[in-house]
Amino acid sequence: MMTSVDLVGNFILGGVVGGILYNDKLPILHYIALLILCIILMSIFNALSRKIPGLRKRTIGEPITIIRNGRFLIESFKENASRIDIKDIATALRMQNIFSFDNIDFAQIETTGHVSVIMKEEAKKPSRFLIHRGEILEAELKILDRSQVWLENELTKMGLNDPKEIFLAEWVGDHLLVVTADGHVHGNSIQT
Repeated sequence: MMTSVDLVGNFILGGVVGGILYNDKLPILHYIALLILCIILMSIFNALSRKIPGLRKRTIGEPITIIRNGRFLIESFKENASRIDIKDIATALRMQNIFSFDNIDFAQIETTGHVSVIMKEEAKKPSRFLIHRGEILEAELKILDRSQVWLENELTKMGLNDPKEIFLAEWVGDHLLVVTADGHVHGNSIQT
């Protein structure tokens, strides 16, 4: 997936390569050094944006939920007016053979610009990451109307006591799926 960091970096790299092709006055070693420096800086910035949640949000963004439980989230449209165009959304839906907003239960604009949709008759709910690399994601718990205590209790029922040992915990509609740091997958059906 290309991020905004990659896009800017590609423009810079294009300028460096163009400089190599059209300027014969500077030694090629200077251009190669600059090219390597740009690649290293892009790699470092991408790695940092993956590790630091606030930086990721600013450089890559977050998905924007526009329909939840069949209801349009007008506040999402207001808060992201410069990024959301209803005609573009309708076009993206038509590309998925969805020609009306009528039976949409959930819709979200992903960071890539694609629109993810769950239709009402599918009776599925979108999954939510609750823990990622040992970090409990409070905002996701809040969306599900759950608490950290609830999550810790459910993990304890599965025999998992330390959230730091969890690579990923995902709420999948009616159950919790947990991937531990050693790669083992644990799942159970949880009564809501």
